Amino acid sequence: MFELLFLLSFTLHNLEEAFWLPDWSKYAKKFHPAVEKTEFHFAVLMITIIGYLITFAYLVMGETSEIVKYIYLGFVLMMSLNAIFPHLIASIVLRRYAPGTMTGCLLNLPIGLYIVFIKNQEHITNIKLLFSFILTTVIIVSLLKPLFFIGKKIMKE
Repeated sequence: MFELLFLLSFTLHNLEEAFWLPDWSKYAKKFHPAVEKTEFHFAVLMITIIGYLITFAYLVMGETSEIVKYIYLGFVLMMSLNAIFPHLIASIVLRRYAPGTMTGCLLNLPIGLYIVFIKNQEHITNIKLLFSFILTTVIIVSLLKPLFFIGKKIMKE
Protein backbone atom coordinates (compact mmCIF):
# COMPACT_ATOMS: atom_id res chain seq x y z
CA MET A 1 0.00 0.00 0.00
CA PHE A 2 1.65 3.15 -1.25
CA GLU A 3 -0.49 5.26 1.10
CA LEU A 4 1.31 3.76 4.10
CA LEU A 5 4.67 4.12 2.37
CA PHE A 6 3.88 7.78 1.80
CA LEU A 7 2.99 8.17 5.49
CA LEU A 8 6.39 6.73 6.38
CA SER A 9 8.19 9.09 3.99
CA PHE A 10 6.11 12.05 5.19
CA THR A 11 6.97 11.18 8.81
CA LEU A 12 10.69 10.86 8.03
CA HIS A 13 10.55 14.19 6.19
CA ASN A 14 8.92 15.89 9.17
CA LEU A 15 11.45 14.33 11.55
CA GLU A 16 14.31 15.62 9.39
CA GLU A 17 12.77 19.08 9.56
CA ALA A 18 12.12 18.81 13.31
CA PHE A 19 15.74 17.94 14.05
CA TRP A 20 17.47 20.53 11.87
CA LEU A 21 15.13 23.26 10.59
CA PRO A 22 14.96 25.44 13.73
CA ASP A 23 18.76 25.93 13.75
CA TRP A 24 18.85 26.29 9.95
CA SER A 25 16.13 28.97 10.06
CA LYS A 26 18.50 31.34 11.89
CA TYR A 27 20.69 31.43 8.78
CA ALA A 28 17.89 31.53 6.23
CA LYS A 29 16.03 34.67 7.22
CA LYS A 30 15.25 35.76 3.65
CA PHE A 31 13.74 32.35 2.95
CA HIS A 32 12.25 31.32 6.27
CA PRO A 33 11.65 33.30 9.46
CA ALA A 34 13.66 32.06 12.42
CA VAL A 35 11.66 29.65 14.57
CA GLU A 36 12.31 28.21 17.99
CA LYS A 37 12.50 24.45 18.44
CA THR A 38 9.48 24.15 20.73
CA GLU A 39 7.08 26.10 18.53
CA PHE A 40 8.31 24.37 15.38
CA HIS A 41 8.10 20.91 16.97
CA PHE A 42 4.51 21.58 18.00
CA ALA A 43 3.57 22.82 14.51
CA VAL A 44 5.25 19.91 12.71
CA LEU A 45 3.60 17.44 15.10
CA MET A 46 0.16 18.92 14.38
CA ILE A 47 0.75 18.87 10.60
CA THR A 48 1.91 15.26 10.90
CA ILE A 49 -1.25 14.36 12.83
CA ILE A 50 -3.36 16.10 10.17
CA GLY A 51 -1.56 14.06 7.50
CA TYR A 52 -2.30 10.85 9.37
CA LEU A 53 -5.96 11.78 9.81
CA ILE A 54 -6.34 12.63 6.12
CA THR A 55 -4.68 9.36 5.13
CA PHE A 56 -6.84 7.35 7.54
CA ALA A 57 -9.98 8.99 6.16
CA TYR A 58 -8.83 8.18 2.63
CA LEU A 59 -8.10 4.54 3.48
CA VAL A 60 -11.53 4.19 5.09
CA MET A 61 -13.66 6.30 2.73
CA GLY A 62 -11.53 7.10 -0.32
CA GLU A 63 -13.32 4.66 -2.58
CA THR A 64 -16.75 6.02 -1.66
CA SER A 65 -16.13 9.71 -0.97
CA GLU A 66 -14.84 11.86 -3.79
CA ILE A 67 -14.29 14.76 -1.38
CA VAL A 68 -12.07 12.67 0.89
CA LYS A 69 -10.19 11.30 -2.14
CA TYR A 70 -9.41 14.78 -3.46
CA ILE A 71 -8.46 16.15 -0.04
CA TYR A 72 -6.01 13.26 0.28
CA LEU A 73 -4.61 13.63 -3.24
CA GLY A 74 -4.31 17.41 -2.80
CA PHE A 75 -2.40 16.86 0.45
CA VAL A 76 -0.09 14.26 -1.13
CA LEU A 77 0.59 16.53 -4.11
CA MET A 78 1.28 19.47 -1.78
CA MET A 79 3.76 17.43 0.26
CA SER A 80 5.38 16.08 -2.91
CA LEU A 81 5.90 19.52 -4.45
CA ASN A 82 7.08 20.80 -1.06
CA ALA A 83 10.32 18.95 -1.86
CA ILE A 84 10.96 21.43 -4.67
CA PHE A 85 9.53 24.56 -3.11
CA PRO A 86 10.74 25.55 -0.65
CA HIS A 87 13.34 22.86 0.14
CA LEU A 88 15.30 22.32 -3.09
CA ILE A 89 14.99 25.96 -4.18
CA ALA A 90 16.12 27.16 -0.73
CA SER A 91 19.14 24.84 -0.86
CA ILE A 92 20.13 26.22 -4.26
CA VAL A 93 19.48 29.90 -3.53
CA LEU A 94 21.11 29.87 -0.09
CA ARG A 95 23.88 27.46 -1.13
CA ARG A 96 23.19 25.65 2.10
CA TYR A 97 21.33 22.39 2.61
CA ALA A 98 17.73 23.03 3.67
CA PRO A 99 16.43 20.40 6.11
CA GLY A 100 13.81 18.25 4.44
CA THR A 101 15.38 18.39 0.98
CA MET A 102 16.75 14.85 0.97
CA THR A 103 13.66 13.10 2.32
CA GLY A 104 11.42 15.34 0.23
CA CYS A 105 13.23 14.71 -3.06
CA LEU A 106 14.13 11.05 -2.54
CA LEU A 107 10.95 9.88 -0.79
CA ASN A 108 7.98 12.27 -0.81
CA LEU A 109 8.33 13.42 -4.40
CA PRO A 110 8.52 10.05 -6.19
CA ILE A 111 6.10 8.20 -3.89
CA GLY A 112 3.61 11.07 -3.88
CA LEU A 113 3.70 11.59 -7.63
CA TYR A 114 3.20 7.85 -8.12
CA ILE A 115 0.13 7.89 -5.84
CA VAL A 116 -1.40 10.93 -7.53
CA PHE A 117 -0.57 10.45 -11.20
CA ILE A 118 -0.07 6.71 -11.74
CA LYS A 119 -2.03 4.85 -9.09
CA ASN A 120 -5.06 7.14 -9.39
CA GLN A 121 -4.62 8.14 -13.04
CA GLU A 122 -7.99 6.83 -14.20
CA HIS A 123 -9.92 8.08 -11.19
CA ILE A 124 -9.10 11.80 -11.12
CA THR A 125 -9.81 14.91 -13.12
CA ASN A 126 -7.08 17.51 -13.46
CA ILE A 127 -9.27 20.47 -12.54
CA LYS A 128 -10.48 18.82 -9.32
CA LEU A 129 -6.93 17.80 -8.47
CA LEU A 130 -5.65 21.33 -9.07
CA PHE A 131 -8.45 22.80 -6.96
CA SER A 132 -7.82 20.34 -4.11
CA PHE A 133 -4.07 20.98 -4.27
CA ILE A 134 -4.56 24.76 -4.05
CA LEU A 135 -7.18 24.52 -1.31
CA THR A 136 -5.15 22.05 0.76
CA THR A 137 -2.00 24.15 0.38
CA VAL A 138 -3.78 27.36 1.41
CA ILE A 139 -5.32 25.68 4.46
CA ILE A 140 -2.09 24.01 5.64
CA VAL A 141 0.03 27.13 5.07
CA SER A 142 -2.55 29.30 6.86
CA LEU A 143 -2.37 26.95 9.86
CA LEU A 144 1.39 27.37 10.31
CA LYS A 145 1.47 30.77 12.06
CA PRO A 146 -1.35 29.91 14.48
CA LEU A 147 0.33 26.57 15.23
CA PHE A 148 3.65 28.31 15.91
CA PHE A 149 1.83 30.75 18.19
CA ILE A 150 -0.01 27.98 20.07
CA GLY A 151 3.19 25.95 20.33
CA LYS A 152 5.03 28.92 21.79
CA LYS A 153 2.24 29.53 24.34
CA ILE A 154 1.92 25.88 25.35
CA MET A 155 5.64 25.38 25.78
CA LYS A 156 6.02 28.50 27.94
CA GLU A 157 3.52 27.18 30.47
